[in-house]
Amino acid sequence: MSCGICYAPANGSAATELLAVGTGALTEAKAGGGRGVRVAQLNVDDLAIAQRSSFDVLTGLVEAVDRKDRYTKQHSEDVARYALFLGDRLGLGSEERRSVELAGLLHDVGKIGTPYTILRKPGPLTDDEYDAIKQHVALGNAIVRDLPNVEVVRAGVRHHHERWDGTGYLDGLAGEDIPLVARIVSVADAFSAMTTTRPYRKALSVDEALRRLREAAGTQLDPRLVTVFVEAIEAEGMDDPTVWLLETSRTPQPRVA
Repeated sequence: MSCGICYAPANGSAATELLAVGTGALTEAKAGGGRGVRVAQLNVDDLAIAQRSSFDVLTGLVEAVDRKDRYTKQHSEDVARYALFLGDRLGLGSEERRSVELAGLLHDVGKIGTPYTILRKPGPLTDDEYDAIKQHVALGNAIVRDLPNVEVVRAGVRHHHERWDGTGYLDGLAGEDIPLVARIVSVADAFSAMTTTRPYRKALSVDEALRRLREAAGTQLDPRLVTVFVEAIEAEGMDDPTVWLLETSRTPQPRVA
């Protein structure tokens, strides 16, 4: 294994600063074949890392997720694209689009605190394991809270597993009490999850995924958003989402004002 170590407050006081420094240290530890340990020192380079722009910090967060689970990172990038796809059909403004993009990229960042054995488990989760999975939204909310001007993004990260009927987690919100950004990410998240091969099942066809989205409308998902998304996918003739993703393969660029 390789390990990157940093300290608070010497290398930063906010979670995002420490993740950025720790990711940089880990990258150095893995250089030259890996199997190394790098302790971040308080020098010019580390100060520069700690004082990264918002873009670099967010990129570091996505990289941190990738270190934990490569599927999660790819999934998050896909969710960001599908969320923007839906946001465009809803006529969102530029600021709302940026928030949707960031929320899609970072919605699963809390999974860096979920045990790898649970993330990659090929079979059904136990009740205790499912409870551990649920906590990723709370951890994700805590991780991104120190970034500037991201209250809407935080809402998307924390609430994307709320359900339209009020039976979701963590806060049991229902209907339009669920922030719009979270409802958009929920639709994108569900479609991406169903059309991507996971350790415990193969990807579904687009037709089957759209059918299941319709079934979830009014219970799990916002029925209006499902209608807009499904009709837009059908209008695009998206028989294979991987083709569309390749055509829009530019990694979403996180931006914070």
